[in-house]
Amino acid sequence: MRNIFYIICMLACLTGFTQSLQPSVFNSSGGAYTVPSGTTTVEVFYNIGEPVVEVISNASANMMLTQGFLQPDIIGKIGLSFTAMVSNESCLQRADGKIVLEPNTLPVGTDHKLFYWTPAAVCPTNDCENLDSLSPGTYSVLVIAYDASNNVLDSLNHSYTITASTEPCQISTYSGFTPNGDGKNDTWYIENIENFSSNRVYIYNRWGNKLWETNGYNNQTNCWKGENQKTGGMLPTGTYFYIIELNNGNGVKKGWVELTTN
Repeated sequence: MRNIFYIICMLACLTGFTQSLQPSVFNSSGGAYTVPSGTTTVEVFYNIGEPVVEVISNASANMMLTQGFLQPDIIGKIGLSFTAMVSNESCLQRADGKIVLEPNTLPVGTDHKLFYWTPAAVCPTNDCENLDSLSPGTYSVLVIAYDASNNVLDSLNHSYTITASTEPCQISTYSGFTPNGDGKNDTWYIENIENFSSNRVYIYNRWGNKLWETNGYNNQTNCWKGENQKTGGMLPTGTYFYIIELNNGNGVKKGWVELTTN
């Protein structure tokens, strides 16, 4: 430790300035409890968060000093602890947030665990360490560790927030579909097109003749089912070409799609 501070001091002196690094703690939770030890009582304090040393930078010397480490997110009284990894919504209205609980330690004698989430609908079976397909919002969990006789050994609770994205999801197109009337894959699906309501879609054959077009493609009531818009009949099996204009500054997407009618 003495050598570390000696090096820091040397760096500060060489760049012509001196700084004192003041420690600070970004704390998510913590507490204290007493542990009887013979005829004395030991008081134990714990902190859950990320203790760090204040960052000091000097632009002319291109130097930055920092220090820190990460502790488990949530902890019980006698050995139950988890680290949580939270993924926010990836793009607008995608509802793909995730919460993953990774166990660190379990009380001695733990036989099983239950997870009581709020809202309960995200895990009605109470056995979910991981949640996915989450909409933006706050989710709370009570984790209880039991022994083989179903006695409670330890518990903890914590809340997590899935943040909504403001960025629209980029579209992706399916490379083929089969409009044969069997109710499966009968229309051409453009993923996330509903996020670009002012879109325009064009379909062409290999000679560049426009066969179909629409405004506001939505995969449901307004989508391509393999028909020739000019004649009203179904197009034959083959490769067709599309142009999609998103009309929101994201440019134009071009590509091909394979139509199979049998």
